[in-house]
Amino acid sequence: RICPGLPLATRMLPLMLSSLINIFNWKLEDGVIPENMNMEEKFGLTVQKAQSLKAVPIPI
Repeated sequence: RICPGLPLATRMLPLMLSSLINIFNWKLEDGVIPENMNMEEKFGLTVQKAQSLKAVPIPI
């Protein structure tokens, strides 16, 4: 058995994410500039960033 709402959630996630991206201006946390970001990867079952990206939403 699976959750009956899973297909709806799968279809709604891209819409909700794109809405959040569109209605906010985004900046990096603590004044970090893109050139100084740590882009190293951490290997495991999946590849992840060694240091997670933190963005701050600013209402338009």
